[in-house]
Amino acid sequence: MTDFPLITISIVSHGDAEKIVHLLDSIQKSEPETAIRFQLILTDNLKNKLPDFDPSPWHSFVMLRNENPLGFAENHNRAFEVAQGEYFAVLNPDLIFERPVFADLLNTLKAHQADLVAPQIIDETGTVQDSYRPLPTPFEMIQRRLPGYTFKPFLPDSDGMIHPDWIAGMFWLLPSASYRKLGGMDKRFRLYLEDVDFCSRLRLGGMKLMVDSRLKVRHDAQRSSRKKLYYLYLHFQSALRFFLSPVYRQIRQK
Repeated sequence: MTDFPLITISIVSHGDAEKIVHLLDSIQKSEPETAIRFQLILTDNLKNKLPDFDPSPWHSFVMLRNENPLGFAENHNRAFEVAQGEYFAVLNPDLIFERPVFADLLNTLKAHQADLVAPQIIDETGTVQDSYRPLPTPFEMIQRRLPGYTFKPFLPDSDGMIHPDWIAGMFWLLPSASYRKLGGMDKRFRLYLEDVDFCSRLRLGGMKLMVDSRLKVRHDAQRSSRKKLYYLYLHFQSALRFFLSPVYRQIRQK
């Protein structure tokens, strides 16, 4: 099959060379070589901490090296500026593909006329992770940090689709036209809630997002903001920006 559209994959590294090697290897092994065409864009956010990679497995390959570290949103927006694919995929470096997912995700986008789709994210034990959630509130964000909190996965509809308010930016697949229409992610968010803001603006624009519960990709969650004060500060700063924004006020009324 050669009629699949080109998909641009954007991955940002923060010294994640080993993880990216495993991720790329898992994509090459799990995705049909002749069916899906990928443009791969790797961003080295720490300047020269990421080695050169073999470009031959990919339709095209771009390495971006930052002089100074940039935020999650700005890095992917810059990658999008050189993206050639009809579809744009945002992936975390610590994902592992264990079976093909991209062809099915493309079919889901088309069948449901959606603008953003993701697989379910699981950990090494197969437990579903909280990669999609209801719209956050200040109370809910505090509650998630308290002992005893557990994520309760949403029930899929009859087609196996889950319809959350937002999907974490660890894995997105969307038409490039949709990303462009929204102006990408808001770079004023450094590391947290840019995905909540993006998904909220998407929904406010009358667009649809969904999780395909039939598809699974593995992820090793880091939870940096629960371990380091700097990341906790960034999380608080982004939460304050989002909860005081017009986007939050509008989406609360939707």
